Order: sequence, then C-alpha cells, then structure tokens
Amino acid sequence: MTTPVASAKPAHVHPVRRVLALYRPYRGRLILSQVLLLFSALATLGTAALNAQLVNDGLLAGDTGVIVDTGIWMAVLGVTASLLLAGTAVIAVFFSQGTAYVLRTQAYASIQKYSFGNFDAMRTGNLLVRLNSDVINVANAVLFGVMLLLYAPIMLVVSVGLASITAPGMVWILGVVTVVLLAIAVILIRPMERAYAQRQKRLDEVNNSMQENLAGVRVVKAFGREQLEVDQFDQRTELLRQPARAAAFRVALLTPALNTVTQLGIAITLLIGGERVISGDGTTIGQVTAFTQYLSLVVVPLGLAALITPYLLRGVTSAARVFEIIDTAPSLPEGGTTELATTGGAEIRFEGVCFGFKTADDDTGDVLHDINLVIKPGQSLGILGATGSGKTALVNLIPRFYDPRAGRVLIDGVDVREVPLDQLRGMVGVALQEAVLFQGDVRENVRFAEPNATDDRIKQAAGASDAFGFVEALPQRWDAPVARRGYNFSGGQRQRLSMARALVPRPRVLILDDSTSALDVATETRVQAAIPQDVAGTTLIYVAQRISAVIDLDRIILLEHGRIADEGTHTELLARSDLYREIYQSQLGAIEEVSA
Repeated sequence: MTTPVASAKPAHVHPVRRVLALYRPYRGRLILSQVLLLFSALATLGTAALNAQLVNDGLLAGDTGVIVDTGIWMAVLGVTASLLLAGTAVIAVFFSQGTAYVLRTQAYASIQKYSFGNFDAMRTGNLLVRLNSDVINVANAVLFGVMLLLYAPIMLVVSVGLASITAPGMVWILGVVTVVLLAIAVILIRPMERAYAQRQKRLDEVNNSMQENLAGVRVVKAFGREQLEVDQFDQRTELLRQPARAAAFRVALLTPALNTVTQLGIAITLLIGGERVISGDGTTIGQVTAFTQYLSLVVVPLGLAALITPYLLRGVTSAARVFEIIDTAPSLPEGGTTELATTGGAEIRFEGVCFGFKTADDDTGDVLHDINLVIKPGQSLGILGATGSGKTALVNLIPRFYDPRAGRVLIDGVDVREVPLDQLRGMVGVALQEAVLFQGDVRENVRFAEPNATDDRIKQAAGASDAFGFVEALPQRWDAPVARRGYNFSGGQRQRLSMARALVPRPRVLILDDSTSALDVATETRVQAAIPQDVAGTTLIYVAQRISAVIDLDRIILLEHGRIADEGTHTELLARSDLYREIYQSQLGAIEEVSA
C-alpha cells in the first residue's frame, strides 16, 4: 500500500490544511472512511431506536416473536457498526502512519540541505524532538481525527433528531445536557493549546541538555560533575513538568465531569419520564428507555471528542514545528552555474574577507577581519595560530560551509558563490577538526566521498594517511565494523581514516584541519611526506597549532585575533616574526624537555 505523498505548500498556510493536502491523491479513501463512519453511527443509533420496540411491543406485551426478531436485528446492527468502525480504523492507520512517514522524510531531507549556519542556529536536540516526538503527535492526531472527528457531530445531530421524534416533551433535557457538556469541554480544553506549545518548547530544551550531556559524558565523569548535571537536568525537567501537568490536569478532569453530567441527565430523564408514564399522558416505558439511550449516545461521542481534542491540539502545534523544519531554507543560497575545471590544483584567493558566527544563542561578532590572501595552484599552505584565532573559520569559507559577511572568496578567479555547491564540495576535500566516522565498516567510511572508489584506490589513500597498516592488522581488515562515531578506534586512528576519506576522490583542494593533532611526531611526519605524493598537484592547506605540522610547507600564514599577522616560509618567519619565534621556541622547548 502506498502512502500519502509530499506536497509543497507555502509557510503561511495553516498546518492542518498542509497535512490535508498530503491526502489529495487519496481523497477517495478519506471519503470512504467517513462514509463508513457515518453508517457505523447510524447502525449504532438504529440499535437504540429498536430498543423502544423491544420494550413496548416485546417485553411489556409478552410477545416472544418480537423479542427474538428485534434482538436479532439489534445484534446485526451492533456487529455491522463494529465492522464499519474497524474499516474506518484500518484507513485511519494508513493515513496516520503515512503522514508520519512523509513528514519525517520531508523534514530529514530538508535538514540534509541545511548549511552549517542552520545547525548553528538550531540545536541537534531540537531537531531530534521534531523528527520524533512532534511527528508522532501529528500521526496520533490524524489517527483520532479520521476515526472520531465527524463521529461526534453525526451522533449528536441524529440522536437529537430521533429523541425529538421519540419523546418531544423531554428533548429539552438533551439540549441542556449538551450545552453543559460543551461548556465544560471549552473551559477545560481552551488553555491546552498554549500549554502544549510551551510543553514542546521545553521538551526541546530537555533534549538539548540530554544530548549535550551524553555527548560529553566522558568529560563529566573525568571531572566528577555527575551531580551538577543531575541538578541542572532536574531544573529543566521541572520546567517541562509545569505545562505538561497543567494540560494533564485538565484532561484528567474531563472524564469525571462528563460522567457527572451524564448521570444527572439520566436521573432527570428517568424522573420526568417516570412521572409521565405514571400520569398516563401517552409516554411509554420504551420511549423513556430509548430516550435514555439517545442521551448516552450524545454524551459518549461528545466525551470522545473532548478526550481526543488534546491529541488534536498537540498535533496542530507539532505540525507547525515540523513544517518549520521543512520550510527553513538553507542559510546559504544555492550556488550559480559557473563550472570550474575538475582536475589540477586550484588557485584560492581571499579579498577583504570578514566573517562571524551566528549561533542559537547569540551573534559572536567577526572572527575574521579583512583577510587578503592568495594560494597558488598546487601550493602547500600552513595556517598557524592560537586557539580562537580563526583558522577553522578561514578554511570553512573555501567549500562554502559559510559565506563571508564582507569580501569574496574565489577559486580560479570565480567567486565560490557562483559555483554549483555540489561541484564546489566535490572538488574540495576536507578532513575536519573532529574526525567523525559513521556506523558501518571501514571500507564504507573510507570511500564515503567516492562510493564507487575501487579497493586499490581506498588502500592507496589509506597508505598515504598511514591507516593501511593498522586496518590490515584488524581481524576483518576492511570489513571491520565501525561503531557509532568510530568510538571503537583511537583518536589517532580516526584521524587517519578521516584523512584517507578526504584523499580518495583526489580533490583539487585538500584541507586538513588540525587533522594530525592526535598523531605522534613520527607518524605525522610520514603522513606529511606521503600525502603530496598521493595527490600530486593538489592545492594543500594544513591548519595546525603545532609548528611541526607546517614547518616544511611552501608558505605559512600566522593568524592572530582573526587577522593575518605575518606570512612566509618557516625560515622567513623565524627571522622576522616575534610571535612565530615565541611559538617555535615554546614548542621546541617542550620537545627538548620531554626528550631529556
């Protein structure tokens, strides 16, 4: 069975209309579900209508034939009502699960198109809540909506009509009970929408906290800060509990309130109906009994409607949150149509570049100031600087993870904003500062950037990154399993596999962002000697804090507070830059101290 299909809608359209738009190709099934629901309600009401005949013409008259015939018809109608309702339930499940599938896949596809800036502005925990909890809320709302939303008005209208025919003198009781029930429902339910919106927002905060804590659990344990984390989490869950408790309290009051009104209505019906039967005004016991059933049939769907309303409110709130993900455009506009060469080293030029990060919490201001830099094709460039000097921010502008606030970044004389993003990312290989591996096996991870890469190419790249030896030593070698985020490998092994992954496609530009920081000096030296041979002609950019990582490169730029403090070869910088000499002497001294 197919599922509802995606249907793009502008962000200003109400989320309920957007969900309904998903069902346009399946409107026949939706109509069928409501037709089944209508006939189920009529069959249920038919059972109540036969009750008067059973009592008056069967039980009171002592006519066994009427009792048997009426009983059979009541059983047939009861079974029919149940079967029709089951048919509605099957269709409702189709729409419910189909909606969850479409929304989740649409939202996930949208997230995959996000730029780094989107992830800075929207935390991971927030996205996870919307992909899971919010989608489930929408699915539940659809399930109950398809099954029961029209059930209440159908039962209400037909029950009132039949009650008016059966006992017109008592129909006012039904009217009073209905009005009171609706008033109770409105009073209890109206504040729920705000409470549910607040609940989902605070659920985001709880999940962000949980995700952050679990990701950094080793740090928490290393410093013995478990109790602090527990206390902070307790504060956030208490804030979550307040709106959740307010909504749950009103839901809990609904059932006893509805039951009380129902029992009072039945008691009044029996009292007044009994008096009329005794007074002999033409009212029969069967009519009173049937009227009592009609009263119950009005109360039950109203009660159901009241009980499913919280699910519907949660669904509307959650649908808006899911559609916000779907509607959020990448923070970077799509690139232009200018195609670049696909082979050979690329020239990279920064012209008056200024850049700053914007996160979910604040705007940090510029971290790069008036950067002017030219990297020639095939050149190897080292970027050296203290933590926070802007090294990673600078190289992130080359593959357009971000756009500069001012100035331009050009490759082969073309502004990177004019190059299609997929081509740009395909020609720039990056080994990020944090070496993240994906769950699977070693082979899948190394050829992640080039799925069709041959085993020979994978092994060549692994050899250049000094990963070949330890992979070959694994029991399953290239089929060895990789745990989530690669935690079954050491930091140095993850970095070497990450570099191999970046090398496999032979990119025109290769950026190694502090990707040898976990390697010992001997391994780092081997890697630096092997990589230029593996990707000969590629423009190489090394980001580092250790001078040993950049000392033999063609050029080195020294970043300080987001500005280029100096640039040149190692020899030139050592001769003229006080800052470079200070870094060199401090690191050389540390090396001598260790070896002594």
